[in-house]
Amino acid sequence: MKFQAVVSTSIKPLLLLLSVTGLFFTTIQAKAQNKYTDEECKQRTGFEYGAIAGIYVADKTSADFYSGRPDKENYVNYVFNNSHWYEELWKMDFFKDTAYVLDYPEKMSYAPAFSFGLFVKYDLNCKTGIYAQFYYVKLRANDIVTVEVDPPIEALYERKIRHCPIIGIEERNILDLGVSHSFGLNRVSRFSIGGGISMNNTIVKEHSIYISEKEYNLMRIYGNNLYVPNSNQQIFQVRQGGIGFGMFASVGVRFEFSPVVAIEPGASVHFMKINLDELSSLTPQMNFYLKLSFRDLLTFN
Repeated sequence: MKFQAVVSTSIKPLLLLLSVTGLFFTTIQAKAQNKYTDEECKQRTGFEYGAIAGIYVADKTSADFYSGRPDKENYVNYVFNNSHWYEELWKMDFFKDTAYVLDYPEKMSYAPAFSFGLFVKYDLNCKTGIYAQFYYVKLRANDIVTVEVDPPIEALYERKIRHCPIIGIEERNILDLGVSHSFGLNRVSRFSIGGGISMNNTIVKEHSIYISEKEYNLMRIYGNNLYVPNSNQQIFQVRQGGIGFGMFASVGVRFEFSPVVAIEPGASVHFMKINLDELSSLTPQMNFYLKLSFRDLLTFN
């Protein structure tokens, strides 16, 4: 009796596993048989449209724009060279005698960010289409500037080091024009690739350093003049950034739940110029996305 109970207990999970495995392969086989004919594939033309969202991973090369070094457009000494701000820091007890920048960030980088946008596509057949997509991403770069204050006269005294966060925030609007192609005639799922040209418009929204928890804007909003407190200085609109061009390639898997609705998870890499400084070059930018696609919603075909 015990032996039969043990056998029965052992067989039940095995039978369940075999049943699930059989159901899985049956489903795969059924999907494999659910294919477009060549004629149906040619007739499947028309517009698709939808939304795209994902995680954008920017290359760190252009993030060096926010390092605050003396050779950059926005530099940290813009604050320390201003006698009014220097006196303000002294009153805030940031230092007693002198303060100077000891080290600048060497590996400034962006944090991954959420991207979202819209796209429209014209299908030439069930495999190939041409499309345009637009999406937006807001990036943040941050690191630490090391400042030494009140250097000791004798080497035996401990050096006083202050760590000041420096951040940069930018917006990128990206327009892609490309061609996509999927493989096979399966109605349910197909592997797809794409590629084309890309244009981006990069705009610096913020570049600041925080000293004693106070924010100091490194962008020259007072023009070529230094900040003077209580002077009602004119503030200028500073535009940094610009338009850059490049190319992109993508891979994904298309799942069609019906002739009307499909989703496509995938990844794309853009090689494009981020126009933050004159030395910018083509750099890789990754985007891991999910597309939600609709077609024939207006005509109900």
